[in-house]
Amino acid sequence: MQVNLGFWSLADWLAFALTLAGVWQLSSHKKSGFAINTFASIIWVAVGIHSGLSGLTALNLILILIYARGYIKK
Repeated sequence: MQVNLGFWSLADWLAFALTLAGVWQLSSHKKSGFAINTFASIIWVAVGIHSGLSGLTALNLILILIYARGYIKK
């Protein structure tokens, strides 16, 4: 098994870790979870565009809007 630790691979893992941290914060009813998840989604969008994954890109653009709505309403 070959481990690729290029920039986009590290960005992928960073987005993964931030998504988990954001969900953890949201499950603890903390408003910071919205901001963390928004940042993670921005990274996911960049990874999706770079990889040519339109589904991942579209999903995360929609999630950014949902997180912004949640942040404003909470």
